[in-house]
Amino acid sequence: MQIRTRIHMFEKRIDFMEGLNAYISPVDSDWMGRLIPSEPEDLADLQMYLEMQRENPKVPESYLKFACYAAEGDGGLLSDVLLGELCLARLPEITENVCDDIPNDNLLIFWNEMGVRYFIDLKNDNKISCEKEYYISSSFENLLFQCAVQKYEERYFLKYLGFGYKSLLSFDQKKALDITIKEFIQRNQMNTVWFNDEYFLFAYNQEYSFWITQEECSEEKVAASGIFYGNDIDKIQKELLPQIGAVASYIKEGEHLKRLD
Repeated sequence: MQIRTRIHMFEKRIDFMEGLNAYISPVDSDWMGRLIPSEPEDLADLQMYLEMQRENPKVPESYLKFACYAAEGDGGLLSDVLLGELCLARLPEITENVCDDIPNDNLLIFWNEMGVRYFIDLKNDNKISCEKEYYISSSFENLLFQCAVQKYEERYFLKYLGFGYKSLLSFDQKKALDITIKEFIQRNQMNTVWFNDEYFLFAYNQEYSFWITQEECSEEKVAASGIFYGNDIDKIQKELLPQIGAVASYIKEGEHLKRLD
């Protein structure tokens, strides 16, 4: 795909759903068709719930809008990446009957198959938290696009390579890694995107792309990992990964997955 097309694809749009579809539709044209709005019998309860959320000016509009499109199913956007269920129509029931420990300044948005819950932290700039223990994204809108990249970027390339670091990073090591990655992006003439934040970064050029997540763990440590996409795996593994101090963990070529020691 031409780089101009990619640049246009990642432009920030007023309608974020249009932006999501611009990136997803070339490789999954039916995604919008798989979004499931609320069933008529559940619509009243959901509308009441959302109206209650609208009374709180801190609740992001992107969340309220996405709820209208995907109350019963998100077409795999969040659910495939976070490994769980997005069923916003059930949130009133879940919030009332299951999550008694949720404070008023945390809005439940997702729970996965292992019972892990994700929240919008209304008291901290609407960042997305996992079990109220650590943050994974700076906003709900960013989270949607970050999950889109993690789910669909592999369809733009024939091969990709997972990578990580040999140990957890200290905060000082994280700062050093941020500088290293910034220099790497500039040196390789890569483009970045508007939905990058302190927890997720995505960059691309004509030949390859990569994303990396940095999540805070206990004891003031950071776990960093990601995926490189491109058709020249040897170049990625032998030339590019060493530039950011990372090590390869697996290689995927078509349906073949090879784990690396």
